[in-house]
Amino acid sequence: MEEVLVGIEAAVSEGFQRVKLNCVIRKHRNHDEVCDLVRFALDHGTDLSFIEEMPLGVVGDHERAEAYYASDQIRRDLSEQFDLIPTTERTGGPARYWRVAGCAQQIGFIAPHSHNFCGDCNRVRVTAEGRLLLCLGQGLSTDLRRSLRAKPGDDARVKRAIVRAMSIKPRGHDFALSEQSVLFRHMNATGG
Repeated sequence: MEEVLVGIEAAVSEGFQRVKLNCVIRKHRNHDEVCDLVRFALDHGTDLSFIEEMPLGVVGDHERAEAYYASDQIRRDLSEQFDLIPTTERTGGPARYWRVAGCAQQIGFIAPHSHNFCGDCNRVRVTAEGRLLLCLGQGLSTDLRRSLRAKPGDDARVKRAIVRAMSIKPRGHDFALSEQSVLFRHMNATGG
């Protein structure tokens, strides 16, 4: 924990613009800390996004449905201590942003369960192994590493592979709280 705090302080003190913290909120684990997290973000000049837990990988310490904490509930919790103002700002990703009155930092909400965002999602991710993942909740991907290694320096070849992959990007993630995940890929192996 101390290393994380030192890293945040270092990023802020070095002048990185728009440092953003992500936090997965789970009922009976950390849902009672959302106001403290917003205060931390405001005190340190960082943005903060709250994320509903996504059913990726195998978890053994809890049932996802039992630990689910909706973004709407987080906003209700925050409204007890903060004046939240919705914004029209968009990053092209799934977050919907709010601001605390009088503050510049964004408070984002990523709600794959309670406010499915698939229709607006334009995000893809590249794994450390060079796979272009087309959706966090689906297994579809394409191997960019193969394109890169087949003809090094041929950017057009890689671009064609990406364009082809985007044509099969799924329309939705099919997340279900009550079902076991069929994707055994954890977020720490997914890429950003």
